[in-house]
Amino acid sequence: MVTARQIGIEMTASDPDAGANTALLPTEAQSEQRFSELEARVAELQRRCADPRNVEWQKIAATIDQILSRLTDRVLQLENTCSQLRNFVAAQSQTRTTAQQDQMSQALRTVQSQISDLNSRLCNYGNAVRNIKNLAGQVGFERQERSQSSKPSGPRIVPLKAKGCTEEDLCSDWVAFWSSEMGHRPTFHRKIWELCYVPQILYNEGKLQEGKRGLGFACGAEPLPSLFAKYGVRVLATDLSPDRAEAKGWIKSGQHVAGFERIRRPEICPDASRLATIEGAYLDMNDIPPVLDGQFDFCWSICSLEHLGSIENGLTFIENSLRTLKPGGVSVHTAEFNINEGKTIVTGPTVLFQKHHFLQLAQRLRAQGFQVYDFDFDSGCGILDDLVDLPPYDETAVRSHSYAHIKLSVAGFVCTSFSFVVKKPE
Repeated sequence: MVTARQIGIEMTASDPDAGANTALLPTEAQSEQRFSELEARVAELQRRCADPRNVEWQKIAATIDQILSRLTDRVLQLENTCSQLRNFVAAQSQTRTTAQQDQMSQALRTVQSQISDLNSRLCNYGNAVRNIKNLAGQVGFERQERSQSSKPSGPRIVPLKAKGCTEEDLCSDWVAFWSSEMGHRPTFHRKIWELCYVPQILYNEGKLQEGKRGLGFACGAEPLPSLFAKYGVRVLATDLSPDRAEAKGWIKSGQHVAGFERIRRPEICPDASRLATIEGAYLDMNDIPPVLDGQFDFCWSICSLEHLGSIENGLTFIENSLRTLKPGGVSVHTAEFNINEGKTIVTGPTVLFQKHHFLQLAQRLRAQGFQVYDFDFDSGCGILDDLVDLPPYDETAVRSHSYAHIKLSVAGFVCTSFSFVVKKPE
């Protein structure tokens, strides 16, 4: 086996080319002590691996041997590179004039001063974020108190376009009603808007009725399956299989559902017989099985399109989801939306759709005979519409909707939730 001594480089403070940086290097005695400790550990591993009964240890030894061999090569390469760098710096030092050396020293002092200034500014970043969240929460609370004096008595038809989340929507009677149906406070949070927008569209279209069938994509632990069951809809709620790598982030954040038990909520749908009609299945949104074609009166997804790997995958999913609909069926989806044109995120774990993406898809679907809802790209004119929530985002606060969160920053892009609605021809 390769020993620790073979991968070591003697590092001392005696190198004359090291200059002031030698203070950062360990002394010869310190290096010797570290190598001795490492050799003792390697010797113990060798002793265990030498035991013929430890087959697994022998496999581990072979793997360690390969790793140390590669590490030895890398260290030797690094040593050679460092040597070349020292020679280059020494040569440059000999050829530079005193004036050039002074100029370089001044430049380094300027950079160091700028870094110090930047560091002091960043120290206040956390306070600025807290101020924004506190301000948004207080303003949102005051506006909600003024706008929601009484609970709406029941659902009603509210003509809506495909649109983004706005403060005005979150002050509306229709958001207040659907929020109360799901046991939420109608606070100024875009997730509340999404959970209310989908049932409002389906109610407008006459799909929340006894005997209808609904298909949910990437449902996680959302309350909509139970809400729809309350209105007599038979629901198939799907999610990505938990053994898929893509699902790990959702499981960690609590947005993935295991065993589909969490989607049956008696506090939303007290009728146990209706709640029992909710079925669950694992499904990849990038690969909708043909067995689901033409089986449902409506389908939906909430902020899942952006997690399918690319803009193109998300748009393709919307198109493929239409296969699952019966004639006259409705497809309702929401997604992360970059409210500005120009640069955006087109591939990766979270992509950001833009106006032209949805307009192009709408044009293609209309050419195939589908009825696509008209768009309203107005981003709102309320004070909370102009306030952009900043990371870090408290997952607990997001789930409990305890602070205002209509707009947010994703990698520096100002985003909100936006909808896309399509009807299949009769």
